[in-house]
Amino acid sequence: MTVIAPNKVISTILKHDSKITSYKIALLRAINDVVLTYPDLRTYQRPIAIPLKLLAKIWVAYYWPFVDPTLPIRQGQQIKRNGKARNDIAFRPALSELKSLWEQMVGGLKNPADGFFLINELRSARKWQHYPESLVKALSLAVSAISLTLEIARCQWQLRQYAAAVECLSYSLDGSSL
Repeated sequence: MTVIAPNKVISTILKHDSKITSYKIALLRAINDVVLTYPDLRTYQRPIAIPLKLLAKIWVAYYWPFVDPTLPIRQGQQIKRNGKARNDIAFRPALSELKSLWEQMVGGLKNPADGFFLINELRSARKWQHYPESLVKALSLAVSAISLTLEIARCQWQLRQYAAAVECLSYSLDGSSL
């Protein structure tokens, strides 16, 4: 079985993962934003783990304009199962609910950058004390849904790696199938 070095995992996912392009770009951008936000975490020749929740909070901002109820930005082809349209983004319902609550609360003009404003407000506990509990809960649910999407993508990638390894092992030394 081929084991991929930890420093090659992200590049392997980007090259071989079947996710649509926006997921790959969002993953790269989020990692880059974390690096730029926390430059003091740099270590020499040592890996750094980035929590999925941190990436998910950044994805709230990235995908905010995608879930506009009047003009949604769909990812990929619309798929129907049992006559019902499936979500193109696994976390669309949770993020849509968050966006709806936010827009009800702030009123006025909608801004595609409101997602960035919201996650920046999240950084200060003092500011969050002034927001309704329903909004805080909706944000938590959206971040959890995005984190789950990221985790599922990682697990699917690992399963494909294991399947390829099993396929390689299923042949005997003489090249015939076991």
